[in-house]
Order: sequence, then C-alpha cells, then structure tokens
Amino acid sequence: MKRISPFGQVALLAVILGANACSSNGASSENGGQAGGGGPAAIAGSTSGGAGSGGRSQGNGGAIGTSGSGTGGGASGGPNGGMSGAASIAGMAGQTSDDGGRGGAGGRAEGGSAGTMAGAAGTSGGSTGFNPCKTGPCVVLPLGDSITHGFNSSDDGGYRSALFKLAVAANQKVTFIGSLSNGPSTVSGQTFPKTHEGHDGITVTGITGYVPPKKVFPTTPHIVLLHIGTNDMTSNANPTTTAGQLDTLIANIVQAAPDALVVVAKIVPLGYSNANYDQYIAKIPDVVKAHASKNEHVVMIDMSTLPASDIRGNGNVHPTDKGYADMADLWYGVIQGYLTN
Repeated sequence: MKRISPFGQVALLAVILGANACSSNGASSENGGQAGGGGPAAIAGSTSGGAGSGGRSQGNGGAIGTSGSGTGGGASGGPNGGMSGAASIAGMAGQTSDDGGRGGAGGRAEGGSAGTMAGAAGTSGGSTGFNPCKTGPCVVLPLGDSITHGFNSSDDGGYRSALFKLAVAANQKVTFIGSLSNGPSTVSGQTFPKTHEGHDGITVTGITGYVPPKKVFPTTPHIVLLHIGTNDMTSNANPTTTAGQLDTLIANIVQAAPDALVVVAKIVPLGYSNANYDQYIAKIPDVVKAHASKNEHVVMIDMSTLPASDIRGNGNVHPTDKGYADMADLWYGVIQGYLTN
C-alpha cells in the first residue's frame, strides 16, 4: 500500500498554468484544492485558491479529475488529500480544455480570496494532453544537493528509495539517471536504480554545471525533480541573486529537455531560523510561474511545509528517514499520474 504522509492537510496545490490552465466556475472558496479540469502544467504551495464545480475528496489522495472539462473531480492518489474542486486562476471563470493533464497532490487551501493559483488538471481528456512519460520506464532525473543524494538516511537513498517504493507498490515503472550512484541494492524486491545527480554541498550555480549546455544528460529525462538552494541559504547567499540563478538553471533544463516535466521544489525547511531561507522560498513561486506562463512544463511542489521534526539530520538541515519518506510522498503526488504500468 502507498505510504500515507502523517502531517495531514497541508496547503499543497499542484497547479497548472498556461492557456488551458483555468478551470471553469472559479468562484472564491476556502476549499481551493485540486481541480478536475483539463490543462497541462502545475504550481504547488498556494494558501488560497478559488474553488469551482469539481468533486470533493478527502483522505490519502488528492482529487484528480476524470474529465477534460474542468468540472470533474474524482478521488485518486497522492499524499495529503483534502478538499478538492475545480479551481481558477485569479478567481476568473476559466476556459475548459480537452487537454487532460495529470493532477498531483491534493490539500486544503485556507483563505477564501479569489483564487490566485489554479488546481491541477484532470487525468483524462483529448489526445493532446501532456504526458512526458510516453513509454516505460519513466526516466526521472533527481537533481540537487546532498538532500537529493539522501545524506543522513539509513539506506543512503533518501527520498529516491522511498519514491521508488511507492512506484513499485503501484506497479509503475520508473528509473533514475545521473552521474552519481548510491543507495540500497534492492527496494521492495526489485533492483533499485541508484543513479542520481545529487551533489553534497553544491549550490544553485554549482548544480547548473551538471546540466546542458555545460554537461550532456546521459539520457534525456522525462521528469526532473529539482531541489536546490539549501547550501546557498546556509552560506548566507543573497536570496534575490540565488532566485535569479535558479531561473537560469530552469531555463537550461527546459532548453535541454523541452518535453520533460520539471518539478521545482520549494525547498525543505531548515532546522533553525534563517531569514535568507524565508526570502528565497518566497521567490520560488514567481520564478516557476514565469516559466509556466511561457507554456513550459515547469511546476512547483511545496516542501517547505514539512514539519520541523522531519529536519534534524546532520547540520540540522538534512531530513530524517521520515522526512525523506514525506518528501517522496509529495514528489509522488505530482508525478504518479504520469508513470506507466
């Protein structure tokens, strides 16, 4: 069975921006969770969202719509499920679409202002729906620093082994790529793909050197899981400068793999107060929205909502085993609908 993340209903919205991103009937509501509407791309982490006519789901899965019209909303997988329904961007009645993009993790959005972020799209629709994993196994590039490596985890696989376990439990095929290799030999009785691009101590500019044009991907990824910026913030780097470097990094990834889904993490919290961290994560949604507005397949997942008890590892910045498992739940909530059986 899929592991249920215990920290409940967080304000986690997998949101799609772009021409088909608005769901219909986007009135203001305090239950702005996932949309059932069509459209390809997503942003996560808003604390307010307009709710529309979609279904309502609560429990271990966020809602994933079953129609491409913006009005569906059946219950499906993903961690931290909460209220769901069709959402809108800026509270406007959005257009419907036959493009049935995938929905991600659900969650209850508190606050009833007109929706500033839309819900995720439905799982079905027309033949033009975005799907980066056209064939199996889905090729995933874990990209980032020591948290991507899985430093301080008991199996040295971190969220990667926990994420692989979720996919195996759902009979989904996934593999990881990268120039580094570590982690367990097997997970859930299957050979674990140890490769990744998680470099200990690396910064945003440092990890940029591991993506094209400076370095060629070993295989073009279908999905990129990007978690970066922790080392910049712990070394007191300027948050605005770092956000600009993140923008460049994302642009390079998109240029190298234009058909890939790039999932950008609002990075996990530090185990201590850090003003630079707060400023940096506040800038990440705008960076992601700028790319999504250009119809790039760039989405954001909010890891900053993890509880402090998840972050007690080395240097008070690395997740515990539970923290890594909670990260995996969040990643999986966004990508699960794309993974092939």
